[in-house]
Formats: sequence, C-alpha cells, structure tokens
Amino acid sequence: MQEFIIQNKALVWVVSVLFLTVLMWLATHFGFGYLRKRLEQKGKKNLRIIKTLRRVLKAFFITVGMVLVSYVFFEKQAHQLITENLVRIIWIALVAVVTIVSAAIAQTFFENKIETTSRRDQQDTTTYKYLNYLSVFFIYLFGIGLMAIAIPPLKNLAASALAGAGVFALIIGVAAQEAFSNLIGGLFIAFFKPFRIGDVIRIGDGTVGRVEDLTLRHTVINNFQNKRVIIPNAIINKENITNYYLGEYKICEWVEVGISYDSDIDKAIALIQEEAEKHPHLLDNRTPKEKEDSKPKVDVQVVGLGDSSVNLKAWVWAASFQTGFKMRNDLFKAIKQRFDAEGIEIPFPHRVLVYKNQLATVGQS
Repeated sequence: MQEFIIQNKALVWVVSVLFLTVLMWLATHFGFGYLRKRLEQKGKKNLRIIKTLRRVLKAFFITVGMVLVSYVFFEKQAHQLITENLVRIIWIALVAVVTIVSAAIAQTFFENKIETTSRRDQQDTTTYKYLNYLSVFFIYLFGIGLMAIAIPPLKNLAASALAGAGVFALIIGVAAQEAFSNLIGGLFIAFFKPFRIGDVIRIGDGTVGRVEDLTLRHTVINNFQNKRVIIPNAIINKENITNYYLGEYKICEWVEVGISYDSDIDKAIALIQEEAEKHPHLLDNRTPKEKEDSKPKVDVQVVGLGDSSVNLKAWVWAASFQTGFKMRNDLFKAIKQRFDAEGIEIPFPHRVLVYKNQLATVGQS
C-alpha cells in the first residue's frame, strides 16, 4: 500500500483533495441548512445571512480544492506562485466572511433598536433606520477594499490613484456630487428630523403621503393612492416641508362656504355648527375655560363679503390628518344638503353686462 502511494503520489493527492473538498462542501451545505431550519423554528430574523455564508463557503472550498489539485499539473517552480494565489484566496474568503457577519450583526442591532423604540414617545426609528443603511454600506465598502489589497492589479491601481490623489479626488468629487448630496441630505434628515418614518408630510405644494423609508439616496413616500413616490434626499432638503405629525397629530380643517346676500347668516352659521358637531370625527378642542363659557365646539365666522356671496369659514378639529380630510369632505356634502332643505342659497357668480351700442341707441331715441 505504501509502495502504491509512493508510485502514485499525484493520483493520491488529487483523490484526497477531491474527497476533502466534497466532504467540506456537503458539511457546509447540510450544516448551514440545518442551522437555518432551527433558527426559523425559533422565529429568528436575518436568516439570509446563513444562506449567504453557505454560498461563500461552498464557493471557497471548491476554489481551494481546484487550486490544490493544480499543484499536480505544474512544475515545482510554479508551486510558489500557486501558493501565493492560494493565500490570496484564503484572505479574500476570510475577509468576505468577516464582512458578511459584521454587516449582519450591525443590521440586527439596528433592527432590534427599531423594534424596541417604535413608540412615538421614545426615540424615533428614523435615525436608526438610516444608520442601519449607512453602517452596512461602509462595512461592505471597507471589506471590498481589504479584498482588493490581495489582488495585485487592483493594488497597483490603488497605488497609482494615491499618487494622483488630487486629480483623482477632483474627478470622483465631480462625478459623485449628486450621490454625496443625497448622502449628506439623508444625514440631515436623520439627525435634525424634519419628519420621521410614519409621518404624513407634504413636499412643497405637491406630494402628500406617509413616509415609509429613508435610504442613503432617497426617501420613500406612500401617497394616498398607494403609490410610492421616490424623492432624492438632496431635493427634499431644498423644499418646504409640511409635517402633519410633528409635535402632535390633531389638525384643524377649514370648511369654507358662501351664501347669498338674501340668506339668513345666523341660521347658516347654526346649520354649519350642527352638521359639524354631528360628525363622529369631530374633536372637541375647547379649553376648560371655553367649555365653562359654553363656547361652541365649532367656531364659524364671516370671513369676507364677496362679489356674489357672504363667505363663511368653520374651524373644525380632528384627531389626525386622515380623519380631518374625510370629515371635511363629508361636511361639504352634509352642509349642501342641509342648506337645500332649509332654504339657504349657495349662489352662482353674478355678472352685469353693459352693451354700449344699445345704450347709445336708446339715448338717441
């Protein structure tokens, strides 16, 4: 047996390497598969890290096996080069595993923070969500940099880039100006908090919706048509932002309606107050002193005398933006129906037309 091994060193080496490679591949495949199933049964999250590590290690063992087998097909002079490449492969695999695990740890940490700080009276989730993206991004960026060190062409490229760092930095700065603007914009949003995840906001005079996500590049807003609006962070920082949830949820809606000059103003005001007070979403925002003085729940005032109408405005309070929006629309319908029933006219615009030619003719006659 010993003599056979000595005479067939190459064959024994190849068979041994293939056997160990297949053994390690199978151990990784079924071992990580079993681990993932156990974690799923316990309700653990971030199981994708197990799947990613399994793929990396399986590819690593196959690559190492191929390199070890290659010793047989080259002369001893080339063995040093093969050994150097093997060391590079081991380094890249080691860095990849550490990077993936580090990113998973950081992601799990911030996700746990988000879960435990979901209440509005505690630290909000916006900062943690942005830091989650930021930390994972820099961990992978650092890991890719370490892996690039092991590859001679990339290492030489990095050395050349450092030699011309000024020009290189200028080129990168100009090319990635927008990306950096969005990154910095996201940092400003995460730390200065003009809005938070879950807030209902209006961007400028346009988009209205609930903030769903804040990434390194953009903010995701779900408008009330269930469409996702993607807005770069740099653009949001330049716009006026109306936050309906900043400080408190309750909101005052204006219900404006015009009545004819012939209609009874006091009766119209009373009808508006009655319809508003009947609505289930109306919020009583009166102070204790105002309640004691029997001030009405809904304040209605004459705010203008128009060309064709007396303009009335009602201030109605609701618990949130959504309920206030629905209440305002309901009140427009209810007030119109009540005015029709009670004989309060909502007038059309009136215009007086003067025909000069006809007036001239009448004057001459």
